[in-house]
Parts: sequence; structure tokens; C-alpha cells
Amino acid sequence: MRKKFIIIRNIIIILLVILLGLFIFDRIFGLTSNYSLTNQTFSDDKLPEDFNDFTVAFISDLNLADKSDLKRTQQIIDELNEEDIDMILFGGDIYDSSPFETEQTIEILKSIESKYGKFAVTGEKDQNDINTCTNVLTESGFEVLHNEIRNIYYQNSCINLIGLENNGDCSQLINDSNKDNFKIVFVHQPDYFDEVKASDVQLQLSGHTLGGYIRIPFFGGLKTKDLGENYVSGKHTSENTTLIISNGLNKESDENYRIFTTDEIKIITLKKK
Repeated sequence: MRKKFIIIRNIIIILLVILLGLFIFDRIFGLTSNYSLTNQTFSDDKLPEDFNDFTVAFISDLNLADKSDLKRTQQIIDELNEEDIDMILFGGDIYDSSPFETEQTIEILKSIESKYGKFAVTGEKDQNDINTCTNVLTESGFEVLHNEIRNIYYQNSCINLIGLENNGDCSQLINDSNKDNFKIVFVHQPDYFDEVKASDVQLQLSGHTLGGYIRIPFFGGLKTKDLGENYVSGKHTSENTTLIISNGLNKESDENYRIFTTDEIKIITLKKK
């Protein structure tokens, strides 16, 4: 019994040392303030040939809290605009709490460049002041989708984009005319994946969880949220549907750390399998 206790104690000590080391490494190298334009490829045989190499930038969780966040966001967008993106998707949560400096926010988001449209869904924070946040997005050139589907035309082909809000039910949006199309769903909360994958959707994009703040290799993100408990970070595939979760572009103001969950914008290149 004593031997078993010693083994458990040693394991706990080792884990604590690892976590402390990661925290110190993060502080020394300034990972909390970094961001990444994270490139990923998604391949599927339903994708039309014309959409091969079509690029989608997925931005989520700006969590703007003060004027310094506005300046930082503009700098990141300036870098994003150098990437020549085809379509922009925003996954929700503009502000960390109450809206502020809305005119400046609009100018910053308006500066995002896209060839084939900018679309958005709202997050739970946006819905605390839905009129203001929807107006900010609309004035910035985004079309806000509230449980709606849009056809995205490129060259001589079409795919479907579905924007969901507070649910994962796509069944009312899919019919005989589009059931065989390649479909992208974007919804703020990742746990709707269990519903989305039942609707023959190829790709779901979500944010909300901030990657779990602390991500342990082989274990995933440690901190969960409501509707972000089953799927917290990374990439998940089930029943021919793939979920990609963004870490978001900024941590929340009441959190002071991130470890291996760098702020990011996902840049996804679609490929014909």
C-alpha cells in the first residue's frame, strides 16, 4: 500500500514539475503575446475540382477588452491581408464584455480583405448585445448568418456555407437540391459537432474554448466551457465530418496565461481528394 502511495505521489510531483517548467518556458519566451497564422489543409472527395486550393481564413474570439487590443488586431489583420485569402469566416465573440470604440472596431474589421465574401456567426458574448455586435459586423462588410445557408460560387462550381447560432441542427437547411454538395458549417461552440456530423457535412469550424488555455501534448486542452467540454482543441473526425477548433485570437481578460495554445487565425486550404 505504501509503495503504491509513493508511486502516485511521484507521478503527481513529476506532472507538477512539467507544468511549472512549461509555465516558466512560456513566460521567458513570451508565448502569451504571440499569435500565429496557422495553415492547414482539408481534403475531401466531395469538393468540386474548381475549388481545389480555395483558401478560407477562420477568425474567432477577438475578445477585445481595451484600445491596445484594437491596435494589436489591426496589426494581425495587416499580416493576414498579405495572404491573399479567398473567403473570410468569423466565428463569434468580438468583445470580451461590453462593446466599446465601435467605430474603430468597424474600421479594423472592414480592412479585412477577401475575394469571395466575409461571413460571420455570433458567439454568446455577442448575444449579450446582439444589435450592436450585429451592426458592427454588418458595417464591417460581413454577412451575419443566423441559422442560414449560402451558396458560394467559384469558377463554374458551388459549395454550401452554413452559419449556425445556438444549435447544431442543419436538417432544415439541407434539401434535395443541395444534399450532395460539399458543405462547411461554422458555429461558435464546438460541442454542436455531435449534431452537425449527422447531416452529411464535410467540415465544421468552431472557436469558443480558446484551445483549453493549457494544452498538454497527447491529452489536449485542460480548461473547458459550456458547449466546449467534449471538443476543446485541435482536429476531430467522425462519420466523414471533420471539426477544426481555433484557439481564438485573444485570451479573455480574466485569464493571464496560455501554454501551447497560441492565439491564431486558421488558414485552411481546401483540396480535392
